[in-house]
Amino acid sequence: MKERLLKLAPILIPLAVISVVCLVAIFERVSPGMGMLDRWEHDTYDWRSRKALTDDAPAATNLATVFIDNYSLDQINEAFGEKWPWPTVIHANIVRELSNQDAEAVAFDVLFAEEDMNPDYEELPSDVFFGLQLSNANNVVLATFGDTKTSGAWEAELPNDRLRTNAFNVGHATADFDKDGILRRAAVFKTDKEHGRIWHMAVVMAAKALDIDLDKSTVTTDRVIFRDAAGATVREMPIDQNGFFYINWRLAWNDPRLAQFSALQLFNMDSVREDDLTAYRKYLSDLRAEGSEIPTDTPYANKLVFIGSTASGNNVSDVGATPVAEETFLVSKHWNIANSILMGEFIKRSSLGLDLLLIILLGAISGVLSRTLKAPWPSISVIVVGLVYFLIAVKVFLETRYWMPIILPEFGGLLLTHVALVSYQVIFEQKEKRRVKDVFSKLVSPNVVHELLAADQLNFGGKRKNITVMFSDVRGFTSMTDEYHKRAEAYKVEHADDPEKVEAFSDLMAQESLSNVNIYLGAISNMVKKHNGTLDKYMGDCVMAFWGAPTENEQHALSCVRASVDGQRAMHRLNLERMAENQKRKKLNVERIKNGEEPLDMLKLLSLGSGINSGVCIVGLMGSDQHILNFTVFGREVNLASRLEAVSGRGRIIIGENTYNEIKSYAPEFLEDCKPLQPVTVKGIENPVPIYEVPWMENWEEREALELEIIGEVIPLKPAAALVYDAKPKAQSLDDA
Repeated sequence: MKERLLKLAPILIPLAVISVVCLVAIFERVSPGMGMLDRWEHDTYDWRSRKALTDDAPAATNLATVFIDNYSLDQINEAFGEKWPWPTVIHANIVRELSNQDAEAVAFDVLFAEEDMNPDYEELPSDVFFGLQLSNANNVVLATFGDTKTSGAWEAELPNDRLRTNAFNVGHATADFDKDGILRRAAVFKTDKEHGRIWHMAVVMAAKALDIDLDKSTVTTDRVIFRDAAGATVREMPIDQNGFFYINWRLAWNDPRLAQFSALQLFNMDSVREDDLTAYRKYLSDLRAEGSEIPTDTPYANKLVFIGSTASGNNVSDVGATPVAEETFLVSKHWNIANSILMGEFIKRSSLGLDLLLIILLGAISGVLSRTLKAPWPSISVIVVGLVYFLIAVKVFLETRYWMPIILPEFGGLLLTHVALVSYQVIFEQKEKRRVKDVFSKLVSPNVVHELLAADQLNFGGKRKNITVMFSDVRGFTSMTDEYHKRAEAYKVEHADDPEKVEAFSDLMAQESLSNVNIYLGAISNMVKKHNGTLDKYMGDCVMAFWGAPTENEQHALSCVRASVDGQRAMHRLNLERMAENQKRKKLNVERIKNGEEPLDMLKLLSLGSGINSGVCIVGLMGSDQHILNFTVFGREVNLASRLEAVSGRGRIIIGENTYNEIKSYAPEFLEDCKPLQPVTVKGIENPVPIYEVPWMENWEEREALELEIIGEVIPLKPAAALVYDAKPKAQSLDDA
């Protein structure tokens, strides 16, 4: 069951990640608040909105504004002694001027809740005069504001009754900021308990321009269908489940395509017009001379005019954060909403179904790339796919205002799936790979294991390479095993009545034999690994290793000979240590015999003979997909190395002429103490072979110091010594070695 789960893990992990991300996507959509991921997604939306805010973006040509700016406030205060809020008579003059210019509709982003009954115009109360101008124009929309109560109901704050009954309509101008304090959306209408549905002020203005009958328009769960008086569909606006739509920020507050003047300029236009039409035209001419762009005598003709504040001050400032700027004059939201309806261009957010599909698609792509490609290409490919998707999402938004999600598909589906799979590979697969490597490194050379694990496919073709091969044989192993065998046989005769005891003793002798040879072979193998050689195989009590493949090594001959020298030194140290232990055992055995105990066996001392040769050999895997594989070498030079091991005797290193010449070409100083020997005739090669002996003790003083340190005495180098290193090689066959 566990193995099956491990095999399915590369499939189950992406499925689990994609499922979790999809659940998060569903939660983010249906939850009323703005979660962290949804906030990040809205940040990408804000960035796209800023990219889309360009002067050449298509826009309606019948939009205009009148700014209540600081200059207008200062001048009217100075001329009339009136501070904000102004008497409604001033607004009345502006309405009259816009009416005289044939403006199509006028909207005030100003609340006229309090009555103003001061006699400010020809003895008429200000509101009465303003009401007359509203009635005469019959195209003015007044703003309604309100608050959402704890019960969830929205309570409207309307203009006073005198003005509201004379206005063309009212519309709500509430700014509904998101949880992060940014104005991105607007409610298409607000529902007041007493007054019912109140449409957004900009919606009312656009409806007048398009002859939309708002009473006949219908609202569904995901859209508003605007209809004309005959019931025909004029526009369809997408909304969310709460009746909000995203504002399409196409026009900045100071967009040059907007007809725009200050409230003071409109007030002055009206004053001059009332006095004399000729003076009015001269006033406009003077404005043009001052740099104002006034294309005609009626710049607001057939325009939808929005009047709002760009001034600063506690009771007049109307700024807030929007997707396009940290501080935006909020009156600009009205003409952007109106422009969206007039142009039929709306922000449309992708459906939840498409979001989930994109998460699944990018997650699946990430899973396939992460599993099929070799590092570092999975990460590079995932980054490229993420970048391509990001560019597509941005381009689609800029051209169509369709909002495709970025955060969850990219960071959830694409990146998180990749990270999860890579983490699995690092934690589990690499752990398993290390386990396999550790196990096989004990069987074959670590660099071979690395080469095989790194290969996508095993190559059985083989190739010719110039390498150096070493055969090192543990001398004395055969006689040692014979001795153990004789002891086992003798024990068998002595204890014939106890088969189990005989079996146990025979196993002990076998274990002793194997343990001894393993100690020596291990010492040799460690030197092979130390010098980065490839440990090919153990052949009984013989080690075969080679240099130059699969790991490249230009000085393969020198590395091999150094490994052999260190191997001989390791054998010498090991023998000295075992001799020291034997001395201790001799003393201990005297006491054991006195006590009637079995004496301890003496540790066996073995020696080493090494044959080395270089040349071009065939290197590669031997075997098949279905059977045991072995990364090895073969050829004439390999056979010669084996023959040289056979003639090396005890405690000697014999190298062939090719090895000698290889080392001489780049490290001649290493061969200063190397001496040529009489050529030998070996099996399989017709002519005598030139050979050389490599000394492995740097100096006798070092040897003597080592022996004194370990056993407390110096072993004389003579035939009677415990360790004998022959003076010269003996020509012999493999069978005799």
